[in-house]
Amino acid sequence: MKTHSLSSQSASAFLATASTVLVSSNNVLGANEKLGVGFIGVGGRGRSHVNTVKGLIKAGEPAQIVAISDTYGFRREEAGRDTGAKVYPKYHDLLADKSVDVVCIATPDRLHVPQALDAIRAGKDVYCEKPMGHWSQTKLSKEFYHETLKLKRVVQIGNQANSSPEWKKVGDLIKQGVIGRPVHVQAGFYRAGDWGERMPIPDRTAQPGPDLDWEGFLGDAPKVPFTVDRFFSWRKYLDYAGGPSTDLFPHVLTPFMNILGLKCPSLVVATGGIFKYVTYDREVPDTFNQCMDYPNQISVMLLCTLANDYQTPPMIRGDEGTILLETDWSSGVGSLTLVPKKGQKQEIKGGYSDTTRAHWKNFLDCARTRQKPVSDVEFGYNVQVALNMALLSYLNKKVAKYDVEKEEIVL
Repeated sequence: MKTHSLSSQSASAFLATASTVLVSSNNVLGANEKLGVGFIGVGGRGRSHVNTVKGLIKAGEPAQIVAISDTYGFRREEAGRDTGAKVYPKYHDLLADKSVDVVCIATPDRLHVPQALDAIRAGKDVYCEKPMGHWSQTKLSKEFYHETLKLKRVVQIGNQANSSPEWKKVGDLIKQGVIGRPVHVQAGFYRAGDWGERMPIPDRTAQPGPDLDWEGFLGDAPKVPFTVDRFFSWRKYLDYAGGPSTDLFPHVLTPFMNILGLKCPSLVVATGGIFKYVTYDREVPDTFNQCMDYPNQISVMLLCTLANDYQTPPMIRGDEGTILLETDWSSGVGSLTLVPKKGQKQEIKGGYSDTTRAHWKNFLDCARTRQKPVSDVEFGYNVQVALNMALLSYLNKKVAKYDVEKEEIVL
């Protein structure tokens, strides 16, 4: 076996480009003290977050959108006009803005951890979209985790199902012992279509320049020539994304990790490939299966195909019964069926919530009180390790194990 080293000199060099200074304290703020919010990345998901925060402000949340940054000038300027915020071509300049108290990072996966590290070192609290980092950045993700604790920053990872009251009810049932000891989770993400990876390209003639920062987009990724596909449809490429495991499975895995109290897996095996969408320059798999064993003797099996959207119900099997779930991964559990070993089936109604709004509200509250948010950096790190283990298992065709003491993935 070999220990997989996942950092590089290029990563260190990239991080060194930021001249960050601790500019704010960890003081508890008043409940009505206004927070200045900055957004790094205002593509599809980033604009959704802008709209969520605008809605909270309209409802009375003491906050103000003060700064916008994006590597693509059109998105940056459009979001600036919409919010009245100051715009910054370079995110380092946004982090130097003293009016920014908290930062939302919704850039390509590869940039999440480097930008989040720069943000906490600049004294900002961070809402970081899922996945927490890129599959190649385990060592860097670990640095982010420990640095957040050291600097006492508030970090919320965008696993919004942790803010779902419906998922909390499922967790309460588990704690009550309705299915005995949980031993097996089975879930999946099924879709007929590759639009999530073959993302829209708004301008086929776009070129690097003042309104398109190619170097800023690459970050610590391999230096390759510019193409509009790489810049706009980055989820197709392994340099910037990981396919179903890192894009879709965070929705699927995180609610189970949360309600079952799971940490890092001890062992992960993954299989799959490009079985459907073989006619273009796709690098990430369109079919993916990962099996994870956890130290507390629970196995989790996640399945995905983008060739067929026939759904099967997620389930939690215990040694005294089973819970079948009807779920929208991001917003809640519509209903569940409890199947005990003895006795009658029971259907329990749930519901769907605006969990992204609740997730933001929890984050902003914690930025004021300095409490731990519902999807803190430790939780995000545990999820990221599981995803990274799966991608490394798939790419290397090996079993991935996790060394708890060294906090390293071993192949």
